[in-house]
Amino acid sequence: MGGDGLFRLRRHVIMSKTTKPLLLTFAVLWLIALGLATVYDLDISLYIADPMSPFGRTLEIIGEPPAILFASFNCGLILACFMKKPGRGRRELLLAVLAFIGMVGAAFYTIHETFNYIAAWITDARGEAFDFGVWGLLAAILITVIVCTAMLRFVMSLSRETLERHFSVACRCVFAAITTLAVIWCFKLGWGRVRFRQLDGDLTRFTRWYLPQGYTGYFSFPSGHTANAAVIFTSVYYLPFLREKNAKADAVLLTLLSIWVALLAFSRVRVGAHYLSDVLFGAAITFAIVWFWRPRNHNN
Repeated sequence: MGGDGLFRLRRHVIMSKTTKPLLLTFAVLWLIALGLATVYDLDISLYIADPMSPFGRTLEIIGEPPAILFASFNCGLILACFMKKPGRGRRELLLAVLAFIGMVGAAFYTIHETFNYIAAWITDARGEAFDFGVWGLLAAILITVIVCTAMLRFVMSLSRETLERHFSVACRCVFAAITTLAVIWCFKLGWGRVRFRQLDGDLTRFTRWYLPQGYTGYFSFPSGHTANAAVIFTSVYYLPFLREKNAKADAVLLTLLSIWVALLAFSRVRVGAHYLSDVLFGAAITFAIVWFWRPRNHNN
């Protein structure tokens, strides 16, 4: 076995010793939390929910952008790969256009939504409607242009060989983000669960997570914020390209990302936007999707 083979074997052994026990621990904790949520979902929200929590409102604003902008960046990588491909034809140009639309669309969506969440917080704090109006839209467009221009400058500066190495991983990151969005909204549309802060004191409107109500116009289950934030776990797809000798970095990154998603999930319950079961399933759905799209060959 050559040096590269020995390194890959050593890395596999280290990963098995560090990440697998970590993932098993998370799975056990998730099941315990689900058991508590099944029985005490409403009680937990009654105890900790505060729609005006600064912590909860802050994470409501900043919770989704990192993962969605990461997906936007990966669209940029795909775009650059097609643009630098020798002898590109109509197919490559069409795919490049789609990647460009994905990059700009994802960036604009999360930036525009950030302004909407800020406006909602100001509205609740003042007790009267507040809207950034056309200035918010123009600001979102300007920031999108700046962000996407920076992304394009960076990805276009990469060599064709580097882009081709990262192409498969970039596609998987984008596929994971799109799949998460589609699956989460399929659940939301069919479950029809009322958010805690929409109960307006009428606790009889509360429903258990395992009792779908059909389409009702309410979208509490599962948590989209938590699911979208957890898409950032696709960043682990790039670990083999970012370092070669410290496989323990996998466990460190997984721990940091898990803490981030856990804080975001707690914040959603804190502001009354979701119940504990909502955020648990939001995270679990994304984790399953990220696992499904993971690169099978870390040497591509």
